[in-house]
Amino acid sequence: MKLKSAWVLDEKQSLVQKDVYIDQDIIVDANNEKEELDCSHLLVLPGMVNAHYHGTSTVTRGLFMDMPVAQWLNDTPQGQLQQRFVNALNRCTEDEKIQLSLYEYVSMLKQGVTTVFDCRLFQQDYQTKKRAGELCGIRLTLEADDPSQLEDQGLLKTALPLPEESSWSRDRCSQAQFWKQNHPQTIFKAHCMETDLAAEAIRSQGYQHTIEAYAQAGMLDEHSVLIHNCKAPAEAIQLAAERGARMINCPISNLKSQNGVSPLKMMLDQGIEIGLGTDWGRLQFMDVMKCEYLLLRDQHVLNPAQIVWKMATEWGARCCGWPETGRLKPGMQADLIFIRMDEPDFQPLISTPQFSDVLQNWVFDGRSEWIEHVMVAGQWKVKNRKVCVLNEAELVARQRQLMKKLISETLK
Repeated sequence: MKLKSAWVLDEKQSLVQKDVYIDQDIIVDANNEKEELDCSHLLVLPGMVNAHYHGTSTVTRGLFMDMPVAQWLNDTPQGQLQQRFVNALNRCTEDEKIQLSLYEYVSMLKQGVTTVFDCRLFQQDYQTKKRAGELCGIRLTLEADDPSQLEDQGLLKTALPLPEESSWSRDRCSQAQFWKQNHPQTIFKAHCMETDLAAEAIRSQGYQHTIEAYAQAGMLDEHSVLIHNCKAPAEAIQLAAERGARMINCPISNLKSQNGVSPLKMMLDQGIEIGLGTDWGRLQFMDVMKCEYLLLRDQHVLNPAQIVWKMATEWGARCCGWPETGRLKPGMQADLIFIRMDEPDFQPLISTPQFSDVLQNWVFDGRSEWIEHVMVAGQWKVKNRKVCVLNEAELVARQRQLMKKLISETLK
């Protein structure tokens, strides 16, 4: 396929117009295929990566408002409602669980998110998540329960958990060490120093901080992905950088849960690659980019739009175990989004060899409704703003019906 006269960003983030070629699922220098798409009015960018996401959490939106994480599911009236709603979720049939994930994955595809790292939630089954990913064709990294579920095929990769502060024990640590030794190329992920309670929990085990605990256990390397790090001190960040670990920031989630702001400039100055995640209860990835941009500005990071875009694409892709996506260049996977350039609120698009506002306008003011097409591995997932892989109207109708059922069971 030829993407004829597409507008793309060069290494200096300036607009250039060129033909882009795709051979099956790979971007190539050229090919002889006759199929082509006129992209003279479209900005073609790599698909975005939601690098930390708890699948099915979006259906609980509002239930956990203004409540610290440590108090969730408690015996207050709000906590009891949470418990009943979660119990209703856990009673869903397999088809209903697939529906919940499928709705979320399709919603992300329409926003231009082509890869998601789903850490699951509420005992949602691995197989139902896998099936939902297969049905919609999103690129998926899925947290496995143990090595027996490890897969690396097509658009699916799996990751394993590191022991976290609240459940740290000798047995859990020994188990993770064994997994790490036997699966050294697998991504291992963990929520890390997200809250004051988490930081204190690991100190009570005799460590200065969680990253020191991972390092001493031999579980800190380039395949370790540490999420949040809101309470990480300078020495922890330096140690993570020395071992090549990656980090994921979830700025809206962290602020909403009152866990504060991660020391992003310190991480970046140490050369740590950072991905971005919506985390809990949200699907709006564009909002996450805007928030991260403002935090970087507040921490006096240079070129914040370019840094956020790296977080949202190539760095996030590597955090999810997909180094072959996240960039638009020959040899990379054809995970692409196509953005209408003539949107009035996208203008003015000014691009010269010395100055370009294109990425700034997209990162800080962009809207998902400007996205015309979405492609994953060379296959259309959204075309002319319509989902290609299934009947979207039926998907939405089923979601409405399932939400009515969950609310009804909660309020019994």
